[in-house]
Amino acid sequence: MSIVLFFCMIVVALVWYIMSRPTGESEQQAAPELSNEELIANANIMMAKVEAMVQASEMGRDDVHQQLMDGTYDGPLPEKRSDGAWTSIFDDLRILSIAGINHRQGVIRYTGRNTVALVPEPKNEFDPNAIKVLAEDGHHLGYIQRHQTDMVRSWARNQFPFYCIARIEEHDDEDDGHRFYTGYLYIKKTAVSQS
Repeated sequence: MSIVLFFCMIVVALVWYIMSRPTGESEQQAAPELSNEELIANANIMMAKVEAMVQASEMGRDDVHQQLMDGTYDGPLPEKRSDGAWTSIFDDLRILSIAGINHRQGVIRYTGRNTVALVPEPKNEFDPNAIKVLAEDGHHLGYIQRHQTDMVRSWARNQFPFYCIARIEEHDDEDDGHRFYTGYLYIKKTAVSQS
């Protein structure tokens, strides 16, 4: 799902919210004006629901996606972590930040949703346990954070290259106007094969 589709979903949710509100004089009684804090809280809940839909799509969980769409979902919603990534609503899905993405040239070509390969880099001079993130064309996008490489190796069952989905977003720094990027990996745990 691309960034454009993500924002389209937010717009649709906002339009639905506005259209479902009562109109006319009864509006004052039925729906009191919301404070800025309440509006922000509602927007955060909608963003969390959109992220939950993204996760459900990545996991192939059409049932959860449909429940989120029709308002019958009663499970947990993802939360934003301090690194900007979301928590997962599925036990067998982790969302990890891509380390070093802003030190890589040409990242702008990879904004949106991409399939990437995770590849160990045992000759890395700083960390022989390093795992690099490569775009399908081999472009180096960054690394798995050092404290998460053991988990990734375990979840990949040490079968590399390990493929997963990356979402890369472009941002403008409000203070100095410079462009920067954030990247997140949606890593599904490899199932143990039944022999």
